[in-house]
Amino acid sequence: MNIPYDWKQKWIRLLRRWRSFKKEANLILHYLQDDIYEIDKVAHPYLRAFTVILSLLVVASILIPIGFDLTPELIHLNRQIEGWILFGFVASFILRLGLTSDRTTYLKRRWFEAVVSLFSMVLLIDIGVASIGIIDYLIGVSPNPEEVFLQFLKGYLLFVVVVKFLQYLPELLGQQENTGRFLVYSFLSLIVGGTFLLMLPGATRDGQGLVFIDALFTSTSAVCVTGLIVVDTATHFTLFGKLVILALIQLGGIGIVTFATFLFLFISGGLGVGQMNTLKDVVGESNTSLVTATLKRVVGFTFLVEAIGAVGYYLSWEVSFPSQGQKILFSVFHAISAFCNAGFSLFTNSLADPLNATSLGINITTMILIVLGGLGFTVIWEMIRTQTDRSRWRRRLSIHTRTVLISTAVLIAAGTVLILAMEWNGTLAGFSWGNKIMASLFQSITTRTAGFNTIDTGAIGISATLVMLTLMFIGGSPASTAGGIKTTTFTVVMRSIVMTVRGYNKMELFKRTVPNQVIFRAMTVILLAASCISISTILLSLVEDHAFMDLFFEEVSAFATVGLSRGITGDLTSWGKFIIVVSMFLGRVGILTFMAAFASKVDTNKYKYPEEDIMVS
Repeated sequence: MNIPYDWKQKWIRLLRRWRSFKKEANLILHYLQDDIYEIDKVAHPYLRAFTVILSLLVVASILIPIGFDLTPELIHLNRQIEGWILFGFVASFILRLGLTSDRTTYLKRRWFEAVVSLFSMVLLIDIGVASIGIIDYLIGVSPNPEEVFLQFLKGYLLFVVVVKFLQYLPELLGQQENTGRFLVYSFLSLIVGGTFLLMLPGATRDGQGLVFIDALFTSTSAVCVTGLIVVDTATHFTLFGKLVILALIQLGGIGIVTFATFLFLFISGGLGVGQMNTLKDVVGESNTSLVTATLKRVVGFTFLVEAIGAVGYYLSWEVSFPSQGQKILFSVFHAISAFCNAGFSLFTNSLADPLNATSLGINITTMILIVLGGLGFTVIWEMIRTQTDRSRWRRRLSIHTRTVLISTAVLIAAGTVLILAMEWNGTLAGFSWGNKIMASLFQSITTRTAGFNTIDTGAIGISATLVMLTLMFIGGSPASTAGGIKTTTFTVVMRSIVMTVRGYNKMELFKRTVPNQVIFRAMTVILLAASCISISTILLSLVEDHAFMDLFFEEVSAFATVGLSRGITGDLTSWGKFIIVVSMFLGRVGILTFMAAFASKVDTNKYKYPEEDIMVS
């Protein structure tokens, strides 16, 4: 095709101008994108804060119908909050869409959120401005579509908030330089949240909610898996209140950090080295590379055992229930409470009524759950791992596992024999000889931080009470749901005493030499525990008008997170309850862990002073 020369030149000039214009436009767009990116970086913290405020509104909107009697004023307030939620959700989506540089990709990735935002705008106009019932007209269904959509939106936003928190969790773990302090703060935050929920009117049957000190006491007792109560769990709380207590027991038993990290691993990938270093002390794993696997085993084993325990309870109940739903609730509640060594019961007198106290199924199920929860996850996993090679059982088990198993068996057997002998004609007088043995075995197991009882604890004689105090003080094993000074601590100190008396200058256990650092730590734990119990008992005697043995029993039970009582918990003054709260908290996190978390560290490896003897008689 022949084009005149002048037309060809004009076409070339026009093409050059177009390329120059396109280049300048791309440059301007690049600058605009850079500006948007910078604005997005500046706005990101504010958008995160806005999301937090929106999530708080969602929680408030969910709790108002559950936790309060819906008066017209509260209904109006809840409707206003729902309007703010709709507006906030739409505004947040529009702001994020406006700040992104590639809106098409953003809409493709967030298409579901875009559709929800569109419906939210329509609903906001419908109920907030015109009130003309657009959605009712378009859908034409009998259930209120506005309410259905609002409930869906609140559930969706709550799910998004949980996911965002789980995604932020690795960053939070990576920032922690002090694992002990992080553990203390996590338990405190859970206690504060539980206290708030138990103060809601909907948590109690009288519609008043618990007063602050009682809510704090109950929340601490549940989170610290103790079981001491100031009001009757069976009759004072509504279903909502009981579910709150159950959730606190579960999260307190396995640890809120452990459970949250498990959910993060479930919805995403793995953890970095920094996060695993923070978690290795929490899950009781010395090998950093095995933290993730150990954490999954802890949570998986917990849920599996609790599920089996719930089935065992369901098949063993001899008590009649008004409905299958209540029977299932009782089974699940007691399974979780028993495995977590919490001691909370939905029966007024725990398991001491005639049907439960003599039920073989209930007793065996409870005792197995208590023992499994008190052995420690590391011990159980090592036993499972080595079970396939029975011929090398003793040699392959670690010194820690052997110490835990032997000390647990000895303490259970010794406690059973002593309680049986001391209470044969006492609290056990009305039982058959078989039930006497079973009741003695049950009390021996439950005193090691479980808190259930099948006989009247307040009626037990002084001699048997002293035996129970000793078992409570020792408690369960490390890396478990149990409290006390732990079986390994007790064994190390007792063995150290024997070795010292026999003239050894080192400690040996199962043909292994135990480092002096372990002995120092064990002695420190015992001395700190004894000091805390002594000081708290003295303070209780100053503010309470009860027998010394009852106060001492209450304090040891609180510090060892046992939950047994001689019947004075509900009669304690506010100051007495607060002292018990502090004892339960220190006993759960560990008094040595608590003190080390806030103590200044000194590096002693750079120097060593000359040695000199000191007289110790």
